[in-house]
Amino acid sequence: MSEPKPTAESVSDNNMPYSVTPPILNLPIQTGRRPQPYMRTRTLKRWINDLPTADCQRTAFQFIEQLEKLNNGDYPPQERACLMDTLRPLAQQLINTLSQQIRKSYIPLSPRALERNQLLQDILSAMALGYKLVVNALAMTSPHREHDDMLLREALYFSSQYLSRQLLEAYLVYMPAPKNCWLELHQLFQYASETAMATLPVDDPYPDISIPVTTTLNLVYKRIVLLALAEPYHLMKNEAREFYYLLSAWSNHCELLPCANMPCEGEFSLDANADTPPRFVSSEIEWATENGYLLDISEVQQRLDAQLQRILRANLHELEDNANHTLMQQRRQRDMLLRLADAWQGNLARDGERHQCDTSIEMATGLNASHHYISLGREFSPEQDELRIKSEEIEPTIYAAAYRSALQKDRLHHNHDYETNPWWQRNVSRNGAALNCSIDCPQLHTAVGELVAYCDPDKQPLRWKLGVVRWLHARLDNHLDMGIMNIADSAVPVASKALDGCGEGTDYFRSLLIPKQISLQQRRCLITPANVYDINSILLINMRDKIFYLKLNRLLLSTQTFTQFEFDIVEKPPAASQDVFLL
Repeated sequence: MSEPKPTAESVSDNNMPYSVTPPILNLPIQTGRRPQPYMRTRTLKRWINDLPTADCQRTAFQFIEQLEKLNNGDYPPQERACLMDTLRPLAQQLINTLSQQIRKSYIPLSPRALERNQLLQDILSAMALGYKLVVNALAMTSPHREHDDMLLREALYFSSQYLSRQLLEAYLVYMPAPKNCWLELHQLFQYASETAMATLPVDDPYPDISIPVTTTLNLVYKRIVLLALAEPYHLMKNEAREFYYLLSAWSNHCELLPCANMPCEGEFSLDANADTPPRFVSSEIEWATENGYLLDISEVQQRLDAQLQRILRANLHELEDNANHTLMQQRRQRDMLLRLADAWQGNLARDGERHQCDTSIEMATGLNASHHYISLGREFSPEQDELRIKSEEIEPTIYAAAYRSALQKDRLHHNHDYETNPWWQRNVSRNGAALNCSIDCPQLHTAVGELVAYCDPDKQPLRWKLGVVRWLHARLDNHLDMGIMNIADSAVPVASKALDGCGEGTDYFRSLLIPKQISLQQRRCLITPANVYDINSILLINMRDKIFYLKLNRLLLSTQTFTQFEFDIVEKPPAASQDVFLL
């Protein structure tokens, strides 16, 4: 496909018979000659029916090749719109299939996943380009023929929809935003607003949302704007997609206000003449725009708060009802919306001075791996440890059966290989560090929200610090940049199981106890697997040679893989007085 170039005639022309400036778009240079062969809608339908649709990647290659020919050909906008509409059902099928395959992949992407991701981006880009060509042709023509205004409105909508989906798919794999995507979205929305088309409904036969909401360009544009304000590179795996569709119900309540000669510090803002996403303007950055807008998301925040309140009230009733602890999906949604609320408060700014450094570190990823290395690789056998501690309380006649049961349960924790990986540390502060990987990245399999333990391998004895992956940036060459937020300078490896409340009846899990004196938050806390326990759960904590009991009383941090709680020490609960080995 020809390299897209800005259309010079779309910038300014004193002979234009209209007052609205057409959008500045990247379009291929066309010869003006009739395409050979000239594609008709009926011929295109036959071509689609002959495709090997069972082979997604083969079909995708042929689809992109055909679409590039159409985009490079000179077709009247009315005929081009018909051709693009004919391609949309197959495009939607390919996009959904490739996106689903990529979502199952680890970050950074494997070579095969990278190929699928490139196919996905090429389809989205080519579909957007086809509709942009319709927009440009109709925007440069006046007066319009019958139905041309409707075609222009639909082309504005569909081109913006495909550009937005390009951004979403890039955010899902932590890749950079495709070049010119944001600029063209800003331009299309501005043109649609000036021609009063942004809020007019569009009949979309293949909507990407199932909620009963009117499909408009206003919705498409503001939805991706709100997602960008949620800091997509800080979101956990696949959360960007969930937010993207959730925001469909709220996006029309976001307002854009021209900000000429207005202070932007402490506000969300965007520059409609720049290829940049909207952002929170802090005092640390210089922000000057020629065509800037302030984003008023106060009503959207109110709706988010209202939904959070409903979920939190339902969660509170669940916690009070000791017989009902089945709403795991609701707790997950609660934690996800709390993270969105934090992002919209502008709470993701760096805190603390950073210092440049160039050192190598070793990192273990995940709660189980972190527990393994912090415990210096000791065997995890909590059932046998509890049996040894309680041996004098157990009847000799059942001790052998209790021992066999403990041994069998502990074997489930054995035979796991926990590896560490080398990372290069670029800068560091008391609160975190920025890391980079350029070798064997596809083998790392990391994720935002993952618990990590890391240390300097050249300093003996090894001192493992505890942190959480705060953000990821995958580069086009598949190198990976990572930000870590420190949790503690050390931790105590323990085993936990619930005796009462959420999680009751489960076996032991690896957990990490953080005493107050080594916590960066100056709080004693417990790190446990995600979605197992909740506030008010009473846990037995096994330290190999000692057992005590605690009650979780405050949620500090929740991700898709672990949860961090504050706790109070409590007496042995009456429910635990019965010997577990007699059950």
